[in-house]
Amino acid sequence: MAISTDQNILSLLKVYYKDGVENLMFRNDPVLKDLNKTRIEGKAYDFSAMYGRGGACSADYTVAKKVAAQNTKNAEFSVVPGQLFSACSFNQKEILASKTKPGAFMKVAGAKFFAASEAFRKQLAASLYGRGYGELAKANYAGSVTSGTAFVLTLPTHAVMAIDIDSQLVIKAKVEDTAVKTKLTVTAIDDASGKVTVVPTTSVTIANSDIVAFDGSVDASGNPLLPMGLAGWLPTIGKRTGTAWNNYIKTNFFGVNRSVAPSRLAGAFVDGTGDTKKSDTLIKLIQQARRQGSNADLIVLNDDDWKDITKEIQNTNMYLSDTKTTSKRQLNVGLDKFSVSFSTNFIDSVVDTPYCPKGTFYVLDKSAIELATYTNAEKIADGVPGNEPGKPDPTQESFDGENAYALNVSDYISVQPGADSVDGPSSVVSLALFGGIAVINPSNCGVGLFADAEVLE
Repeated sequence: MAISTDQNILSLLKVYYKDGVENLMFRNDPVLKDLNKTRIEGKAYDFSAMYGRGGACSADYTVAKKVAAQNTKNAEFSVVPGQLFSACSFNQKEILASKTKPGAFMKVAGAKFFAASEAFRKQLAASLYGRGYGELAKANYAGSVTSGTAFVLTLPTHAVMAIDIDSQLVIKAKVEDTAVKTKLTVTAIDDASGKVTVVPTTSVTIANSDIVAFDGSVDASGNPLLPMGLAGWLPTIGKRTGTAWNNYIKTNFFGVNRSVAPSRLAGAFVDGTGDTKKSDTLIKLIQQARRQGSNADLIVLNDDDWKDITKEIQNTNMYLSDTKTTSKRQLNVGLDKFSVSFSTNFIDSVVDTPYCPKGTFYVLDKSAIELATYTNAEKIADGVPGNEPGKPDPTQESFDGENAYALNVSDYISVQPGADSVDGPSSVVSLALFGGIAVINPSNCGVGLFADAEVLE
């Protein structure tokens, strides 16, 4: 209750404020910061890959000589950079009102810039596991919706992590579709249940198989605009079988028809169906990657899958605590870390990230993957914690709001005049990333699906 109901007494007392601003948002993706960064220029990033040795070999010299000219098969990938933007605006009055601690918990310009950078990093994390079309998850909603009337979607964790209040989404039939059924504005999020309240712009009928995606991720010609992610380089369409897969894999990917040798040009693949343990499926993919010559040194999987695998490990192993230093037997529930080995391949870096779709996992050779950008990607990765718990402090990444207008600041920021208002002139600060993932040796990397995986098409 209040210290007093006497207004005269209350007028004598101050309010005590704690310095700083707390961050209540989700953690960021731990994988992005760990990738090799390559600065590029020009219209595309090209690299060559040998995927075949030919068949010019026989005990009969005339047979070998017949196809001697075809003893090497090379493909040239021509990677076109994707792009991602985030923006915030503030006016002169807001800057002056928050210059020092007596006036504000932190500078308004710095708070808005931090929020914009967090939105930027989280959507970039989502695109890291996508195909550049902004795809998030299946709608899992069947029925009609009315323009302007809110309804609720239940989305998986990796999708909820990537969006926020006021996020702009779309519903469409297929991942690569340019036409959308309706646009959506997110108005509320229940993180625990995955229930996301959205308001549609048009009245339509939605199917369970429809795709929820970020708005503004596809151009008018159907090309993806977001940075290309792992789901493009190491695809799982149709679990790599059937018509959908055949149509997808023979379509040129950065100038290469990967259907001639999918496991070499599109990475190793394992489908863990039926009652196969997740740990067994994981070992199968490591085996496949090793068979293809990989020096696999990174496993990436969803944190729910991490939990499932640790349970499997604990159920098949017995651990004894040390009773020499204490008279009581101690019990620790769970694993803080596990490593995976296959023959001489030992993978000590197993990263659990909620941005990786549940049921999909990757065995990667970090030397075969680059984040190739025009932008200073090292700056973009600043503030993202590693696989340790925690998240950035809003006050650690500040923006003073008084920079001169410039199109290119630190290679990823631009400051431009904004709209004038009754409170004075304003500025618009934009963050930009131009680039994407380049898996320069797909055969050294692999993707796997656990039995409970949901594949987007």
